[in-house]
Formats: sequence, structure tokens, C-alpha cells
Amino acid sequence: MKPQLEFGQNAKQLSQLSASRARAEDIQLCPVAGSDRAAIARLLLDPEQEQFAGSVDPIFDELQDSLHPDLEHPFAIVVRDETVGFFILREKKAVPAWAPQDVVTLHSFRIGRARQGRGYGRAGTALAAAWVRQNRPDVTQLMLAVNTRNLVAKAVYLNCGFIDTGATYRGPIGQQNILSYIISRNSG
Repeated sequence: MKPQLEFGQNAKQLSQLSASRARAEDIQLCPVAGSDRAAIARLLLDPEQEQFAGSVDPIFDELQDSLHPDLEHPFAIVVRDETVGFFILREKKAVPAWAPQDVVTLHSFRIGRARQGRGYGRAGTALAAAWVRQNRPDVTQLMLAVNTRNLVAKAVYLNCGFIDTGATYRGPIGQQNILSYIISRNSG
């Protein structure tokens, strides 16, 4: 996996990491291919988290069978050549029914349990927003759906700058809160 975007470009969005954590410039976003399935499968989650984030094999099967492969962008969050996280960005015709087609949506976000609590989730969401900002200049929102029972994930997303839109959607394993992150553009 080759880095596409380095976090150092958005270091202000990541709270200062302690000496035991990676420096912001060490965190990169790398595109993921089908051949990277095994590396992503090593990102183990607790069973409670896995029920919400999904198992890796069905996620990769869905990507492989996608009707819109050019509109789905899987990424790894990499720290010093170690994959610590994963997510998918979807756009246009690939966004789910609950999202307008002029936004990008975030899916299957996961940080391996051995690397949780180190700021990588915050870094990953900032990198996702930075990718949208740099590659989709007309898009103003990054949206996601989080299960209403997944209180920990919702708190993390809110802490990363997402806001609860108040909208809900009935997902495959229950009610989902729809969250939105406004993509800011620097002028000049």
C-alpha cells in the first residue's frame, strides 16, 4: 500500500499525541486493493465492535461485487508502515439511501483493538475529511450512520467533529443515527 495522503498536512486537526503515540506526520492514508484483505483482516476488534463495523470478508466481497467500484474508495490508516485502521469512502451513486448524492459517506471504520486509544481514530477521520477536501472540491459534507446502540463509536465521532443531524435510518442491525462532518475550505 502506497501512501496517498500524509497526516502532517492536517496536523492542527489532531490533538497533540504523547511521546508514546505516533507523531502526526507518521500517520498516512493508503489506498487498499483486494489483495490487501489479509492485512485488513489482522485488525482485530472486540466482538461488540465487530457487530457494528462488520467482518472483513463480507466487506471485501461487497467491494469486489460493487456496481460502482470507481465510486468506492477503501483506505488503510498506516502508522510507520503498520496498518492500524481501515475505512471506505463512498460517493455519488454508491452512497446509501439515507445520504444525498452530493456528499461522501464513511463506512466500515475500524481501528485494531491493539491500537485503540492512541488518537488513530481521530487521525483517520481527519484524513478522510482531508481526502474529500483535496479530491472532491465540490463536496461539503462527510456523512456516516452509526448504530444507536454503539454509544462508544458515536462519542468518538462527535469528539472528532461530526454532528448529529437528528435524522435516523433503519439499518440491517437496528436504528442508525446520521452524523455529518462539514468540510471546511481555506480561502486564499
